[in-house]
Amino acid sequence: MESRKEEFEATCSLFINSVNNYFKHLTEIDSDVKVPYLKETEGLILKDFTGMIAISGSRKGFVYISADHDMFADLIGLFIGFNDPSEEDILDMAGEISNVVAGNVRANLGANFLISVPIVFKGMPDELDIPDDVSVYVIPIKWNGHEAFVVLGLE
Repeated sequence: MESRKEEFEATCSLFINSVNNYFKHLTEIDSDVKVPYLKETEGLILKDFTGMIAISGSRKGFVYISADHDMFADLIGLFIGFNDPSEEDILDMAGEISNVVAGNVRANLGANFLISVPIVFKGMPDELDIPDDVSVYVIPIKWNGHEAFVVLGLE
């Protein structure tokens, strides 16, 4: 039987693969995953815009993807052709990428790995309820000259 640590690491690998597949297949530009690490200090690692998904079912926690404005703007430019997206467009893109990445992981883990509708925000929200008893894994990513973070917290 898999230990919780091994299960957590396997889930993180699924998220890494999902992110890499997202960029490779949808943008035809590979992402470069830097060395993932376990976050040991309090506080969140956030860039300009973030799309967050709550996880429930067999595992409880969250995943979010946070990047700068320009990365989401580049994605919008590739997908839709908008050269000057609005803040609302950027927030929609943050939600879309987090939803696709989490949805692909859910497809691998089955019906007991439940994901919420994305929550999107700019900067640091006033209220964000992050459980204290979750392990938080940070996956730094470089794509097309941009830095982003996939942050996974699971109990």
